Amino acid sequence: MLCLIVGLYILAVSAIGLVAGHPLSTRAMAGLTTVGLTLTPSFLLILFLWHFVYLAIVVRPRRPIQRFVGDLRLNITDGDKVLNGTLALIAIVFFFSTFNFAKDKITYFQPFVWDSYFADLDRILHFGRAPHEWLYPLFGTPLATTALNAAYHFWFFLMYFLVFMACYDRHSRARSTAFLFAVVICFVFGGNILATLLSSAGPVYYREMGFGTDYVPLMDMLYRFNEVSPVWSLRVQERLLEAHHMGGAIKGISAMPSMHVATTVLMTCYLFTWRRWAGWLMVGFTAIIMIGSVHLAWHYAVDGYLAIPVALGSWWLGQKLTRLVNAPSEPVKTT
Repeated sequence: MLCLIVGLYILAVSAIGLVAGHPLSTRAMAGLTTVGLTLTPSFLLILFLWHFVYLAIVVRPRRPIQRFVGDLRLNITDGDKVLNGTLALIAIVFFFSTFNFAKDKITYFQPFVWDSYFADLDRILHFGRAPHEWLYPLFGTPLATTALNAAYHFWFFLMYFLVFMACYDRHSRARSTAFLFAVVICFVFGGNILATLLSSAGPVYYREMGFGTDYVPLMDMLYRFNEVSPVWSLRVQERLLEAHHMGGAIKGISAMPSMHVATTVLMTCYLFTWRRWAGWLMVGFTAIIMIGSVHLAWHYAVDGYLAIPVALGSWWLGQKLTRLVNAPSEPVKTT
């Protein structure tokens, strides 16, 4: 079913691209494939180490190494698991590459027109001040900014790791299938549809897109901090702007809603179905991502506020869809 949904999505994006005079490109596919080949060994190593530690500390078999080798052999020789997991992973790679293509074409259908409204709404909701101004007393140092940026970039690794884990999960297919469905629904509805209807560039590009100098002090602060402690987001932001004007491998400016926040909420829901302590850890990580999205000038606070119900709605729909396609004997845990 996941492959069918992704296939329909690719066809829809291809058709829209052809009508708009921008046929679907495969450049992003090569980049995502490279990322996948690079990260997969790391994912496997983490999973193997986790399972070995779990066996040694929790299960404590008489011969842990032999038990570990046996479990490893069982997983590798499970043809259905390997085949279904690989197909799901390929579908997700195709989906994300198509999503990135569609995200890059947002301004062909809707220019950035909402930024000033979201900036004003931010001030209205936060008692007359921009949200980043409230955050400054706590995070207005080079070291704190670097820590937030590290967490913000760690999101990328964590997101792909959990997707990889969900693709090959054999203990609760319903739980993992619901997560994969929810990811696709969230990116399509939030990252394509809402992002087009509410097209905005974000505080980092507020001046470049002609909305004024409201966020120049924030950007100046980040560049000052970067001279003391690295703020890696600045380079990514510069490359996105260059690609927006001249084309490039990394492109696709879009702020509303925050897909960092939305997907972190999805990961939280998913991990709550696995272990409650992991879910609560993700609640804290979600707060960090929300703060980082504002402090690093990627998003208005309202981008994250809207992302939360989008993610929760996607999780709910993912569970409903899973119940429709899965055998009734394996219930989906709810959060």
